[in-house]
Amino acid sequence: MRIYSWARRLCALLLILGTILLPARVSAIEELKVGYVPGTGFVEEDRPGHLRGNGYEYMEFLSGFLGAKFTYIPCVNWWEAGAKLNSGEIDLLPAMPGDYKSLPFARRTDHVIARFPMELVVQEDFTGGHVRLGTLDYNYPTPNLARIAKEQGFSYELITFNEPAAMKNAFTSHAIDGYVQPLLHPGKTERVLALFDRVSYRLLVHQDRSELFARVNAAQDNLLLNQPNIRNRLNDKYERSKGFPLVLSPAEQAYLQDKKVLKVAVLMRSKPYFYHDADGTWTGATKALLDQLAADLGIKIELVEEKSLTEIHRLLKRGTVDMVADVPCDFSWLDELGLIPTQPYLDIGFVPITKHGAVLPESPKVAAVDGLFETVTFVKASYPEERILYCKSLEECCQAVSNGLADITYIPRATVPSLLESSSAYNLSADTEQVFASTISLGVAQNADRRLWQILNKEINHLPPGLLTTTLNQGTHEHIQHFSPQYLLYHYPQQSALLIFLIMAIIMGIIYYRSRNHRQQLAAMEQLACRDKFSQLPNMLYLEQHLEELMAKIPTGPAKPACYLTLFAITPKDASASRHLLAPPLQEAARLLAAKEWVLSVAAGTVSGELICLCIAQNNRQMLNFAAEFVTDLNALQENYAWQAGCCPMTEKNLSQAEAIAAQACQEAREKGTPARFWDKPLE
Repeated sequence: MRIYSWARRLCALLLILGTILLPARVSAIEELKVGYVPGTGFVEEDRPGHLRGNGYEYMEFLSGFLGAKFTYIPCVNWWEAGAKLNSGEIDLLPAMPGDYKSLPFARRTDHVIARFPMELVVQEDFTGGHVRLGTLDYNYPTPNLARIAKEQGFSYELITFNEPAAMKNAFTSHAIDGYVQPLLHPGKTERVLALFDRVSYRLLVHQDRSELFARVNAAQDNLLLNQPNIRNRLNDKYERSKGFPLVLSPAEQAYLQDKKVLKVAVLMRSKPYFYHDADGTWTGATKALLDQLAADLGIKIELVEEKSLTEIHRLLKRGTVDMVADVPCDFSWLDELGLIPTQPYLDIGFVPITKHGAVLPESPKVAAVDGLFETVTFVKASYPEERILYCKSLEECCQAVSNGLADITYIPRATVPSLLESSSAYNLSADTEQVFASTISLGVAQNADRRLWQILNKEINHLPPGLLTTTLNQGTHEHIQHFSPQYLLYHYPQQSALLIFLIMAIIMGIIYYRSRNHRQQLAAMEQLACRDKFSQLPNMLYLEQHLEELMAKIPTGPAKPACYLTLFAITPKDASASRHLLAPPLQEAARLLAAKEWVLSVAAGTVSGELICLCIAQNNRQMLNFAAEFVTDLNALQENYAWQAGCCPMTEKNLSQAEAIAAQACQEAREKGTPARFWDKPLE
């Protein structure tokens, strides 16, 4: 039992120690300091706390294989960076240019981080002769500078600078005619006369740190095993994407001066690559490429109107065409056409096209254009010959699938909208993911001067960033705006039905709104016409329009009362009172009258200060009593005003005549000082 107790205590102690120490051990990661020089373009801080660049991204990938965390230390120049490496203030120094003899204490790792060409930048008015060229004291090798000077026809002396900024200032002030440095800023505006010797950028470690040196070499080995294309990828991302300067040799410049015109055929004639716009002129991404080429090289581009491969091959044999645009970058396939491809400038992804909603059979039949590179390399390799339906164009391929002659076809993704509409194949749909891709280049005639091939390769490097992608997007979006109703009905029946319903609902809503608005306007106009402007009470027009309706309210039977029209007139006791002061007492009197059982309706008279009432009573005497009693009560209530009333029977439905009779009775009551008078005779 004692041994068992001790064992339990020991296990508990080990468990506690493991809980405390293991996380610290796992979380401990080596921190290494990496030196860099801002402004070189290899590692840059484009905004506070955010680093980017070819060297920065390479080092961050390397840190994962090294198992370390890098902290980047800026240095004023490479000499300071070397001094910090020697003193141990930094552990690693990537990308120091030169032959490294200036840092005898440092060792270079086995692998190159990146390679950059040297550039010779000269003044805009550079004409040759004996010139002064600036160079930095890092001692990077330039063995071919003498050859460049001989080709360009000048001699030179080198002026050494310690700082890149000092060399740039000397160039800006024309103290030197040019300078030599690695091409780390391709997008510069200065004139680049020549590109020559490539400079290797490596990683430096102090010679006393053999263990770190071995680990860094091993980490670079692993990095290149896992990402063998990392250097090319970073070069494309940070350098080539900016557009390289177009630097032509004297021989290439002489060729362009003699050539003046390039005759070009285009293989891929479909939107958004190369097509006619509404005005009948050529446009698209390929046209933008050719226009840029003509502008950069100072030559004229003459388009040759030929469509098929057979016709293009015939023209190439005759020497009528200098190059063909939009050809696949495949040396073997183009050799049969008599072409040599340049480096690619575009990747085209192909997507499958099938009938909308149809299930693809196990052995589908594919439509393809006979002779196309994609047909040879992908379709024939993926489908047996008996399952291939050959067509003359991509439009015919789409029509074949739409009509059921084939089950599937493959077309460039960017051409999908235009091809489906131009072929009227609205029952087709395209997958979003590409199945295969083709790299596109310029094909130069084999019998053409090789200088043309070299020039075009340089021009492709020189293309402005985003030139082709921007034009392709514009062409694709331009087409999407012209989708036809048939296409929408085929591909989006529910959405189209909903859209039609919404449109009809909107139209009906507009009609209802306008009708209701019209009725409201008529009602407002009618209300305005039937209301007294002064007192805001209904007027005589209102009574005339509703007379029959009001008369119908009179009770029927043996004791049916008679209808009377009574006019109540108000007179202010203060003769200087404004007529606008009469509105409140008139409104109050109208409210009191409307509450009487013997009153059918109240309205403003045609004369200001008058109220007209349609009343009912059993006889004339009762009507006169009703009116006199109301006037007496009203005079007691409104002490500043005097009221009189005049009554007359409504023997006929003539309000104007009845109003005139009642007004005469009211006037007689005012003259005799009585509350009310009754008048049952017609006026003379």
